[in-house]
Amino acid sequence: MTPQEIKLDVRDLEPPEPYERVTEALRSIAAGQYIRMISRRRPLLLYPWLQEHGFAELTRELGEEHYELFIWPDADGEIAAYIAGSC
Repeated sequence: MTPQEIKLDVRDLEPPEPYERVTEALRSIAAGQYIRMISRRRPLLLYPWLQEHGFAELTRELGEEHYELFIWPDADGEIAAYIAGSC
């Protein structure tokens, strides 16, 4: 089964709204889903929250002020393999 992507584009939002949006989305993520977040900034304050709440992430810098984060439940090896294979 292919994991389901939830796209979250927060480039036009000012802090702390991107953080609030992604943490809200992660609280209701279902099995087999992951979030692809597009941001202008590297979300440094988000990384400790992800670790504390059992999420893994992969951050890619795609250019100046353009970051892409893939976030999924740490225990979901299938999504981790899918992300690793698609990035």
